[in-house]
Amino acid sequence: MKRFMLFLIAAILLFTCIPVNAVAGQAYIKHQFSDVRETDWFYPTVSKLVEKGYIGGYPDGTFKPQNNIRVSEFTKILISAIGYQVDVSKGGYWAEGYINKAKELGIIKDGEFNDYERYITRGEMARMIVRAGTDSSIKEQGISLDVPENYKEYSSLITDYSTLDHNSQDTALKIFTSGIISGFPDGTIGFNKNATRAEACAILMRFLEKDQRRIPQLLVDFSNTLYEEKQIPNATSVFEKRKNGLTTFSAEELKILLDEIYPGDNLTQKWIDTYPAEKLYEYFGQKYSDTFYDYIRTSEKIIDNSTVECDITVRLSDGGTKKHKVRLKIDDNQYRSVISDDIVQ
Repeated sequence: MKRFMLFLIAAILLFTCIPVNAVAGQAYIKHQFSDVRETDWFYPTVSKLVEKGYIGGYPDGTFKPQNNIRVSEFTKILISAIGYQVDVSKGGYWAEGYINKAKELGIIKDGEFNDYERYITRGEMARMIVRAGTDSSIKEQGISLDVPENYKEYSSLITDYSTLDHNSQDTALKIFTSGIISGFPDGTIGFNKNATRAEACAILMRFLEKDQRRIPQLLVDFSNTLYEEKQIPNATSVFEKRKNGLTTFSAEELKILLDEIYPGDNLTQKWIDTYPAEKLYEYFGQKYSDTFYDYIRTSEKIIDNSTVECDITVRLSDGGTKKHKVRLKIDDNQYRSVISDDIVQ
């Protein structure tokens, strides 16, 4: 009996020493939410934010990742995530403390929102993150946007850029080039769309953790390359084409151009990583029809001068994923066509 009592006391002490957040995080990983699976594209980001206690689920055991998120909810999550404690013990509106802190930090401007219980748009969410990322006190915590100096040159990569007002254009370019919001498969950034809970989690985690960001790359523009200034013995055919006003190269010629003109800058790989994404969107869009949402290349290697092998995770609109191993052919017009496509999951 005495041994049993000692064992019971030790078990109680061990349990009470486990942090609440850790228990919540472990429970979540074991499918705390009935509508979130480990194969869902948003699983890693939702998991981290739940484990840290920044966001939770609903009493019925769901997370509702596709539900829209309210201004008040996102404000609370953002302020909590950047490390500020807010006293919510006082009576009144539950989000008042978080909103006041956001105003104090300049993340929200006076009069910007008339209703904090309405849904927040992707553009409004981006605006708040951009402001947070430029605040000096938040930068001291190692959280920043890291917008490139030439960020305005990326406007061509956002297909709905021209539909945005001037201030929204600047916000879009900053949030896009910092890799925090990557946009939709059709190239739009969708600032007027309401943000979902899953999107909010993904965007917030990219803001907090830089290794989660999806940094876009500009395609190399050869139209202004001054070939006269470059003496490259192995690129004669490339420059002959340039002299004749041609800007279309074979894969081998393009590799010569990139490697020789820009030695050590790894532009060949940048080109491979960023070139014709629209071709793959078209391919997977036809393959999965209306269920296709997006895809991510997790690895890519050059097989030879005209063949590339990619590991690709296709994200479906219902939250599911499919993993493919795809071989692509690069022809003389630099377009990729699918040679083989094997589903590995």
